[in-house]
Amino acid sequence: MTWPVSFRYYDGFRRLVLLCSLFLGLDQLFIPWRSAGVILPVSIVGYFPASLIENKMAFQICTGVFLITTVLWLLKFAPRLFSILSSIFFILSTSWYLQNEPFGDHRQSVFSLLLILLSLKEWGLLQHYFYKAAAVVVLSFYCLAGWEKIFYTGLSWPNGVGLQIFVHAMGYADSHLGKAILQSHIMSLFFQWAILVLECGAFVILTGPRVLRWVWLVALLGFHIGIEEIFHYRYYLHLIIVMYLFALPALLERKNVQRP
Repeated sequence: MTWPVSFRYYDGFRRLVLLCSLFLGLDQLFIPWRSAGVILPVSIVGYFPASLIENKMAFQICTGVFLITTVLWLLKFAPRLFSILSSIFFILSTSWYLQNEPFGDHRQSVFSLLLILLSLKEWGLLQHYFYKAAAVVVLSFYCLAGWEKIFYTGLSWPNGVGLQIFVHAMGYADSHLGKAILQSHIMSLFFQWAILVLECGAFVILTGPRVLRWVWLVALLGFHIGIEEIFHYRYYLHLIIVMYLFALPALLERKNVQRP
C-alpha cells in the first residue's frame, strides 16, 4: 500500500480529520448530562474531583477551547502551537464526555490518535511513517473490535441470536434491514460471521493484494451503511477516513497508470 506524496493529498487528509473532529466536538457538546450516582473512573477525567467531574460548564468550556483551537489549526494559524492545544483539549473533552455517557462511545478514540499524529507531523516527526501510522490507527479500530469478540466469547459470538437481540433492543423500529434480520435467523447468522471476518481481517486493507483490499473496502462500506440504517450510530466519519486513506490512493494510482 502506497500513498500519494503530494502536499495536496496530505492537506486534504489533514482538513478532513480536523473537520470530523470538530463535528464530534460539537456533537458531544450537547449531550444530556448524566453524572448522577457513584462515579467510577472510565477516563482521565474520572480521577478529577467529583465536583469538577459533575461541572457541566467546565466541560463545555473545555470543549469550546477545543473547537476554537482546532479552527485556528485548520486555518493554519500557529499550527504547531494549536495542534498541541487541540489534541489535549479534544482528549480532555472526550474523557469528560465518556465519563458522563454510561453507554460509551468509540467514535472519538480514532480521532484522538489521528489528531496526535497530525500534531507530531506539524512538528516535523513521522515524516516517513505518517500514513502507515494513521492506517494502523484506523484499522485497529475494526480489528480490535473483532478480536475482542473472540477474546470474550470465542466463536460462539456469531450464533445469529446475539445480533437479533441487539437489533431488537437497540435498533430503530423503521429499519428495513433490522426487520429482515429479526425475521431470519439465517440472515442474522450470515451477518454476524461476515462482521467477525471483516473486523478481524481489517488489516487486509493495508497488507493484502489489490483485489482482496477492494473486497474488504466494499464490505466495509456495506457494514457502515447497515449500522446507520439499523442503529443510526453516526460512525460514517470513520468510513470517510477509510475511503480517503485507502480507496482514494488506489483510484489515483490507477488514473495515473491509465494516463498516456
